[in-house]
Amino acid sequence: MTKKDVTVVALAQLGGATQVIDTEDAAIAAHAIDAVAFGWKKYRDRVDLDAVRTTLRHEGEGREPRIEGSIQKGWHLTPRGVEWIEENPSLLDDLDITVAPTSAATRRWRVETRESGAATTRIATSEAFRLWSQGKAFTPRQAADVFRIDEYTPVKDRTRKAAQLQELARGDDEIYAFIKEAIPAALALRAPTGRQEEGN
Repeated sequence: MTKKDVTVVALAQLGGATQVIDTEDAAIAAHAIDAVAFGWKKYRDRVDLDAVRTTLRHEGEGREPRIEGSIQKGWHLTPRGVEWIEENPSLLDDLDITVAPTSAATRRWRVETRESGAATTRIATSEAFRLWSQGKAFTPRQAADVFRIDEYTPVKDRTRKAAQLQELARGDDEIYAFIKEAIPAALALRAPTGRQEEGN
């Protein structure tokens, strides 16, 4: 794996598909995966925080970033990042990562099973899903309603919410197929002319 791949896997391991992960937690997990890439040159058992920060920032600035966030506020997977993890399941299964998620991440994963059911029900009863099931087109606003975003939702919050719902819907093939089509439409919703979105 490249250093960027390692940071994406580290975030996935810590629950970054459904919540924001602190930079230092991501650094510890990345070092546990690859101590050579993310350890000091002389003392491999020590985390090189600067190397992790730089790699996270570079991945987040890419053309199709798999992560999004900042050093101060933390990081989460984008829909593309969730998709990449799903396309490479062996990256999680084959890694012996001993770093436990933060307590917040642990609580999140315990709640996720209940949230998955609620999210699936909400999607299945949405107008966008009804139209999609009938082979009809849905509007960006109808798609955005599924993710509970609107024209004024900051860009970073949009991608985070999209990735969250994509992850929660993963167990239902039909719902998941719909979500993957709805994400681009929802993210395309624009603020009224004259107002620039926050986060840009």
